Amino acid sequence: MKYQVDTFVLDVKARTLSSQDNCQNIRPKTLEVLLYLANRSEEIISKQELLDCVWDDVNVDDGVIFQSIREIRKLFGHSKIILNFPRKGYQFTAQLAPIGQSQQASTKSFLTPSLFKNYIAAISLICLILFAVFFSNEDSSDVNFEQSILVLPIKNSIPYGENDWIYLGAMEQLIAKLKGLPDSIYIYQGTYIPHLMQTIGLERQFSSNDVAKIFSVSGATLIVETEVFGYVSDYKVVYKFHTANDVKQGVILDTSINTALVTLSKKLANVIDQPLKQSEYKPVKAFNDALFAEAMISYESDWHTSISFFESYLALNPDSVIAMIYLSKLYLWDNQIDNAANLLDKSSKLSIEDPLEIASIKLLKGRVSAKNKDFIKALQFYQQVTTITDKHQDWFLKASVAEEQGLVYLEQEMLNKALASFTSAFSAYQIIQSQIGMNSTRLHLADVFLLQGNTAQAKENYTKAKESIQNIKLEFLYSMLEQHKLTLENHLDSR
Repeated sequence: MKYQVDTFVLDVKARTLSSQDNCQNIRPKTLEVLLYLANRSEEIISKQELLDCVWDDVNVDDGVIFQSIREIRKLFGHSKIILNFPRKGYQFTAQLAPIGQSQQASTKSFLTPSLFKNYIAAISLICLILFAVFFSNEDSSDVNFEQSILVLPIKNSIPYGENDWIYLGAMEQLIAKLKGLPDSIYIYQGTYIPHLMQTIGLERQFSSNDVAKIFSVSGATLIVETEVFGYVSDYKVVYKFHTANDVKQGVILDTSINTALVTLSKKLANVIDQPLKQSEYKPVKAFNDALFAEAMISYESDWHTSISFFESYLALNPDSVIAMIYLSKLYLWDNQIDNAANLLDKSSKLSIEDPLEIASIKLLKGRVSAKNKDFIKALQFYQQVTTITDKHQDWFLKASVAEEQGLVYLEQEMLNKALASFTSAFSAYQIIQSQIGMNSTRLHLADVFLLQGNTAQAKENYTKAKESIQNIKLEFLYSMLEQHKLTLENHLDSR
């Protein structure tokens, strides 16, 4: 069915609004709002009635109405197509004239059961609704929202249970930070989002492909999808900003989830070109790059995939020091010692100002030297790292270098020095509550005590590490735990 509306042609079946030189698509819910208002253009329709009749199948807030009204005004090119009456509702100002059919047929077309199944009930209640709305103390003045942003629950890929709060808790944190955007940007309330996901059948572990379902129901112009990876003091927040026709992807590296979310809110504000009222914070690292984001997604779970992405990223960004650091770690984990050494040599030729990046590179060079059994050179690198971390407090680097020193001493059976280094590493890991660091160090301490003949202390450290690793599912340490189990069992069997 087609209708003449002002100077436009509305095609209900095709869901388009056309002028002489332009044809615009209309979202299904926006079309329903348009038809509902146009069919009763002599009346003022309350927001509640629109919610009850157009969104009767979904529990939503009035932000969806603001969005649809904004879209209708944009379609027609002026705001007067729909008038707002504060504390009363909206009125459509144009007349619809059916093209090629009688007005009676037009009316029947509008009043299809599927579109207006609550029509009779709404008519009987309209006086009561308008009366209640008119005398309400709530300020319902019209806000012509430029955009509407919906933040999805944040997927938690941190491998231990204490971070289950991230799913909704971090979502609420991000929503709160986005409140600093101008009033013309509508931010969906967090209480609405889980119900919306349940209504449209979106699972907790939803995929990016599922996000498209949300646009048609919510009316959002931008949807934020986020996933958190990593460990204490080494978080990776991978984000996607979905619009109807595009997806922008990137990753933020930070020592804190909260400060990473601050950075994320600023990035979103930049994408939509809007100011954001917030205190200044400089992120550790942030990258607006899909390759880097994909590399970080697979960083802990699929080394070879992550290596491929980082190699591709470095081919395009050959001076990225942070990418070199992460790729060098992957090479070492995958026992590609020569590749790690070559990459670290390249990084040394760059002009690096960040002292902690310099320390990270020296730490990795020490690991390469230790892998090649050049323990003297390894300890020299580690001492250089210690000097830097003494000036620039970074407990994660302090703990890491102490653990690496302990491994070198253990390799040379310098057990007292190894014990001192591992004890120092454990203390530093405790300060930042790094579960991986604390438990890997416990296993190293078990080795030292075993070699010293202190079986009781060895078993105690091994047992504590085992319980912690299994309870919080530190998959990263499963193979290390199994190796120490065999070492301990073989030692006990040989006695």
